[in-house]
Amino acid sequence: MTVHNKTVHNKTVHTAIVLQGAGALGAYEYGVLKALYERRPGFTPVAVTGISTGAATAAVLGGAKGDPMTALDTMWREKFTVSMRVPLPPVLDRSLAALGDRGMYRFDTSHLMQLVLAPWTLTNIYDTAPLRKTLAELVDLEKLNGEHPRVVVGATNIGTAEIEFFDNRSPGGLTFEHVAASGSLPPGFPMTNIDGDMYWDGGLFSNAPLSPAIHALEEAAGGDPDAVRELIAIELFPMHALTPTSMSDVLQRVIQLQYTSRLKLDKRFFDKIDGMVDLIAQIDADLPKTSKARHDPTYKEMLDHRKINHFNVVTSTIPANLTTAADFSRFSIDERIEAGYHDAIAQGIGRVDAPMLRFGVTEP
Repeated sequence: MTVHNKTVHNKTVHTAIVLQGAGALGAYEYGVLKALYERRPGFTPVAVTGISTGAATAAVLGGAKGDPMTALDTMWREKFTVSMRVPLPPVLDRSLAALGDRGMYRFDTSHLMQLVLAPWTLTNIYDTAPLRKTLAELVDLEKLNGEHPRVVVGATNIGTAEIEFFDNRSPGGLTFEHVAASGSLPPGFPMTNIDGDMYWDGGLFSNAPLSPAIHALEEAAGGDPDAVRELIAIELFPMHALTPTSMSDVLQRVIQLQYTSRLKLDKRFFDKIDGMVDLIAQIDADLPKTSKARHDPTYKEMLDHRKINHFNVVTSTIPANLTTAADFSRFSIDERIEAGYHDAIAQGIGRVDAPMLRFGVTEP
C-alpha cells in the first residue's frame, strides 16, 4: 500500500473506494474489503465506485439486504464460484466457467442454432440473467439508492465510444441494468440497453473509476477544505510480470496490460493536484477582495478542488496461476479472497498513519 497523507487529529476520515473490473479476480477485492471492515470498526465509505465485477461488488457493498460482508461472501463463494461435486484435474476445474456460471451468466439459448450453424453472425454467446437474479437476491434497491454510501458504476457507450457513469444520486437512481451494463464484456456477454443506448463493459474504456470517486470526496463534508479525505484503490492486475514464453502467456499479459489501471502514474498526478490546491489557497488568501479574478468561473471552479490526504493502493501479490480472469473455480476464488485479505493487512489497510482518527460518514 502506498500512502500519501498528512498528520491530522480528532477528525473523521471520509473514504472513497475504487473497485476495478477483472472477472474472477474480483474475489480479491472482497478479501481486501473484508480486512478493511474488520480493521476499522464502524467503517462506512463516503462512496464506492466500480467497473464490471467491481460494479457488482459495489452494488452489494452499498445495498446489501443484510451485512455487506456476509452478502459479498455469499456472492463470491456461492453464487460466482463454479464447481463440480466430484474432484477434477486443475486444468479442467479452472475451465468449467466456459460452460456458464450459475450466479453470473449462462449460454444464450436463443442463439443455439446460430452458434452451431453460423457463429460469425452472433454478437454474444452468453446472457447475464443469472447476474440480475443474484443481485435481486442480495441487494435492496431502496437501500442501494439511499443517501449513503454514494455508489457509481461505469459502462462504455458503444455508439459514442465514451465511458458513462451511473450514480445512485442521479434521477431514477441505480438499477441492476446499470450494473449489468458495466459488466457486459464482449464478445461473451451481450450489450445492455439503457434508455435506448447500448453499452459494453466499462473496462474497455477505463478499468479504474477514479474520477467519480474523487468528485465524491471533494463533495464530502459539504466541501469542507479541512475535512480528511482518503482514496483506496485495489490494483488487481500486476504491473510487473515475466516475459511471456508461450502463446497463452502472451494472451494473458495482453489482457493484463489492457486492463491495468496504471495507478503509479495517478500517484504522481495526485501530488501535482495537491500542490495546485495549496497554491490556489495561497493565491486566494493574497488576492485583493476587489480583484476581478474572484468572479472568473474558472477561478471559482479551481477553488472547489480539495486535497486527497491519503491515497492508498492495495497491490495484488497473487501468483501467476491465479491471475486468469475467467477462472471461477472454487480453489481459485478461495485463494484470491484469502490473498486479498492478507495483502490488505500486510499493506496497512487498517491505518492511515495518523492518530485519533474516526472512520465513517459525518455529513451535514
